[in-house]
Amino acid sequence: MGRESFVPDTHALWHAATPYPANDDLLYPAGIQHGVVHRAGNDGYRFLHDCAIVAHEGLLFAAWYNCPEGEIAGESLIRGRRSIDGGKTWSDVEVIAADHDRKGVFYVPVQFLSMGGTLCAYVSTMTGHDRVVSCEAFRLGSSGALSDWVPAGTIAPLFLPNAAPVRAADGKLLMAGRCAARLGQLPTIPAVARSTTPFGEWEVVRLLPRGVLPDGRSLKYPETTLIAEDANVTAFVRNEHGFALVFLSTDSGRTWRGPFEQDMPLGAAKMCSGILSTGQRYIVFSTPSDGYRDLLTIAVSRSDEPEFCAVLKVAHGFSETLGCGPEWSYPSAVEFDGTLFIVYTSEKHHCVMARIPMESLLVRAGSLATAGCTCGWSGATGNRVEPYFTSNPLRSKCKSFVY
Repeated sequence: MGRESFVPDTHALWHAATPYPANDDLLYPAGIQHGVVHRAGNDGYRFLHDCAIVAHEGLLFAAWYNCPEGEIAGESLIRGRRSIDGGKTWSDVEVIAADHDRKGVFYVPVQFLSMGGTLCAYVSTMTGHDRVVSCEAFRLGSSGALSDWVPAGTIAPLFLPNAAPVRAADGKLLMAGRCAARLGQLPTIPAVARSTTPFGEWEVVRLLPRGVLPDGRSLKYPETTLIAEDANVTAFVRNEHGFALVFLSTDSGRTWRGPFEQDMPLGAAKMCSGILSTGQRYIVFSTPSDGYRDLLTIAVSRSDEPEFCAVLKVAHGFSETLGCGPEWSYPSAVEFDGTLFIVYTSEKHHCVMARIPMESLLVRAGSLATAGCTCGWSGATGNRVEPYFTSNPLRSKCKSFVY
């Protein structure tokens, strides 16, 4: 006799009084601009995935993991570029973490934290595809020069970070990710790492204490992201069996309830989420559509309500202007200088960025400032959205940085 499928309770994410829009009705936010941060393939690394972005000391740092050909094969290192002008131009490529001693260590992926004047990078080490060993910390060196990244020790065994750390009500840093039960196993357990400081040992809390769903099934790639508000923390977890699952904590991530089903089409891909300076919640996610990961969207709430009530396009279909797509996935976002910057992967080859003015995300009387787009996205209509920064990875105006 087969086991019964577990049907969890539902946690409402969407505003009950607002109809959820059809894909064909989605628009781009007014003033959105797109560009390419880095194109893989010109320097011996054809594979690029899992981008991250952070604002630090007035600069933007974008990074990703690179491999010579296929995913986590041959070599995997963390590389990135910097921008001193809000993403209009980008520096030469720098290396954040690599297997310089040829010990067979793969570095995948990276998350950033800017705190107290220090820029930290968190990277998991692997012995093969998804065979995670530990999460390692790096810090930007005192010179601030390209590739001046200093190892700062192991923060947690068997942990793979999926989102930048956020601060909880009890003062702890919370970093969402996933973990393995033991060395050599896959990281199929959604987890949150907790710490009072950016370095040293972090506590890893499993969202599924037994490591599996109540019906015994495992989550294949439970990539996790958080929204932390006071002591209440919401975790969104990728779910290959359907739309994303939700876990809830009321004690700053020490203990968790769930999983819960939810009422939004959060597709089976990594998401990113947070709270904007306006007080609005947001989540960037892949919306299921006719193509594979060809519709990247952002949902926002009102500033005084927890439920999401509006959805906008970030990227959709092939972009003739950028020369990439139609696949867009694995977003990372940071708010900086009145703008929400979102980086994401195109076709696991390119790091692409969308830049959204914050005023375009404000929900006013149930509506947002929106615009169509004819910047080359297939099927888009309306006002043209211009690429706004240098897309040639070999031509950069800022060669190096010294703080």
